[in-house]
Amino acid sequence: MLELIIAVASVGLWLIAYAGCRIVTRPAAPPVGPATMDLGSESPAVVSMLVNGWSTSVDTAESTVLDLAAAGYYELRQPDADPYRTTVHLARNQPDPSGLRPYERQVLDRIRGLAVDGVVPLTALAFRNENESKAWNSRLRAAVVADARAAGLSERRFGRTMMTALHFGTLAIAVTCGSMAVHHTHRLVAFCFVLPFAAALVGLVQHIGERDTPTGLEAASRWFGVQVWLRNHEQFAELPPSAVAVWDRYLAYGSALGVTRRASDVLDLEVGTRRRLWSSYQGGWRRIRVRYPRGPWRASTTRTLILQAMLFVAAGSIAAAIAGHPSRYSLPGYALITVGVYVLVRALLDLARSEEVTGEVLARRPWRQHNGRPRLDYLVIDDGTTDTTTAWGLPARWSDRCHSGDVVTITARPWSRRVTAVIRRSAAQARPAAAFADEQTGPALRDFFGEVRTAGPLPLSVDDVARLVGQPVRADRRQQPQRVDFRSEADNSLLLRAEWAAGMAGRLAWQTNGRRAATLLPGIGDEAYASGDRAVMRVGDVTLVVVARGRGQIGTPHLPWLLTRCEIAALIPPK
Repeated sequence: MLELIIAVASVGLWLIAYAGCRIVTRPAAPPVGPATMDLGSESPAVVSMLVNGWSTSVDTAESTVLDLAAAGYYELRQPDADPYRTTVHLARNQPDPSGLRPYERQVLDRIRGLAVDGVVPLTALAFRNENESKAWNSRLRAAVVADARAAGLSERRFGRTMMTALHFGTLAIAVTCGSMAVHHTHRLVAFCFVLPFAAALVGLVQHIGERDTPTGLEAASRWFGVQVWLRNHEQFAELPPSAVAVWDRYLAYGSALGVTRRASDVLDLEVGTRRRLWSSYQGGWRRIRVRYPRGPWRASTTRTLILQAMLFVAAGSIAAAIAGHPSRYSLPGYALITVGVYVLVRALLDLARSEEVTGEVLARRPWRQHNGRPRLDYLVIDDGTTDTTTAWGLPARWSDRCHSGDVVTITARPWSRRVTAVIRRSAAQARPAAAFADEQTGPALRDFFGEVRTAGPLPLSVDDVARLVGQPVRADRRQQPQRVDFRSEADNSLLLRAEWAAGMAGRLAWQTNGRRAATLLPGIGDEAYASGDRAVMRVGDVTLVVVARGRGQIGTPHLPWLLTRCEIAALIPPK
């Protein structure tokens, strides 16, 4: 009996020490820096890690996809108003990939591997096999962590001294428990019990994650300032992935900072995103982390919980009686009794109190079924208080009262997470008006920042574009008032695209496009550059970007001539 007490005490002390180490090494919360539009040198994948408490997320891969598009390795083309139809087109003359980081090359290799004739739908990048998705994303995130460590932005949460002490403690526990088990039972039984137990303790130490460094805290504070600046323009969240053609790396960093709802919805390099959902409850888009409760007593009725508790107590009493009192063989029986008493107490306390929650329904998913019929659903509600939530158990009889986008009030048991009543407050429409702008008809269209405007004059004439590409074209501007697609009259293929912006948006567009390796075009506008199949011109704070596409690239050498024909003065908004 003394040996058992020593073994239990040693495990308890180790767990206390481990908990203390976790508390001491928790990543610090960096202060939010002043709002700024200046980008740093860190990659979007590393930025995503810094602003998410030094842990990687789904934004890691999504932001890298957008960043590679901004770097010119491929183009993201959206043929119509539906961003889910965006396709990835590998560039014919790609930049040298030798300078890419390992995780960037991993993303590029996946896109190349899936492309057929250099084209792949953006939504086809998602994995169909969960195990393949976990393995691929695990390699990606390990490479991001290594990059952050190399830059001094992150370090292992447990240092070498702390790791050594915990490992020695694990070894001492294994020796103590192993000796006791060998003395009182068969060696094979001792081996099968002690070895997995010691491995579990080692796993707790090994997979502990990252923590902050002084340099990392400074960088994270600065990037939170960029996040504030982007969130001040709420319509930025509605930009589709193809907007990277104009916004360059800002869209990639917006994805890393969690402010590009529309682009992140389309991009998905994992299997299922049910643990990270978007919410617009109480204004502004936020990404919510969702936990789904599990366990035999989760979302069960009070009667079922009491019955389960009584069964645990009865089974434990029988096991303890058979083993004899007191005896080490009676410990499993006592453990069952303890679990039964715990469940009984929690069920009674749960019955005595209830919790009322009002919020937006983010999702409703099947949980339990009986004979093919749903008995219980997961109900995910955002009450607007935090960016994390735990799903509730919704009985099937109330499923018709809770649909995605509805604002409801539920009454539920806080411990078992079971919903006991539902009041439907209002139907969907929780999203801000900008989210529906692409569903509007008529001349009112959405500009870069989601603001509804009326289409104005074109900066390029159809005749000039036809001369450039050598065939008849027509102008198509159904998607945005500050964008026009010139398509072939013969087969409707895209030949040239022109996009422009004024004011703050124009200055930002110039800053992002000016970062590309380019050739100066003197005498055109205030400034103008050409780079490959792209030409950029600025007059005041109005920026015009012209990109040749497909067969229209035959006119690439003459893009500077096309800029001289632009009526950019018509694009300047009246004061």
